[in-house]
Amino acid sequence: MKTAELDLWLSFWKPLSGACRLRWLRLAVAGLHFQVDAVSFIHDHIFDSTGLILRKAIRRYTHDGQRVLDLGTGHLGLLAVYCARTHNLKVIAVDVNDEFLENARIVAEASHASGIEFRKSDWFTNLDGMFDLIFSNAPYVPTGIGALSHYSQCHPEIWDGGDDGLDCEREILNQAGHFLTRDGLLLMGIDTTYVSRMATLNLVQTARDLELKDIIKSWISKSEVYVIGHRAHA
Repeated sequence: MKTAELDLWLSFWKPLSGACRLRWLRLAVAGLHFQVDAVSFIHDHIFDSTGLILRKAIRRYTHDGQRVLDLGTGHLGLLAVYCARTHNLKVIAVDVNDEFLENARIVAEASHASGIEFRKSDWFTNLDGMFDLIFSNAPYVPTGIGALSHYSQCHPEIWDGGDDGLDCEREILNQAGHFLTRDGLLLMGIDTTYVSRMATLNLVQTARDLELKDIIKSWISKSEVYVIGHRAHA
């Protein structure tokens, strides 16, 4: 970096408060890792460690020509945009929050991410057809734990996973098999700080016709991705 460039960067960086610096860094990471131009966002949550490990899993399992479903795309549509920017495929991105969906559309357009269809849907209620890949960073924070945070009243739908943190995952596992192609996969991201791996594995074992294929772990966090597909029959 040249001296003039360094001076310009420092002139921008130094006046920022700690909170502003953190937000700027998170936006920069969003741009670098998710290829997202976050020109508009309606609350400070940009991404989390589970989103980062899901990105790794998506990179491993996506291929051109797939039909992909993003369950709970959120206000930026980070992972949907990442899929559309890195592969030639069709992405359906759903959420229950109209405001999130509209904001995600704005971000996707600014990020030049074509091939994404945003729909309002409570998980699978407004969907049709089969998918080669389904992924979700669904809520997993137990209600009692999340309620202690001062952010708990701001969009609880992004974090509240019910009493044990697995209410949303139960619903997804109960229905995902009906929407997965024969060789399709479900990628389910969970932070083991809030829900133990054993609790998640026990839940997956109860899923009809589905089984665990792999666990993708992070070396920088306690977040994991559970790779789930149709049960192999002898």
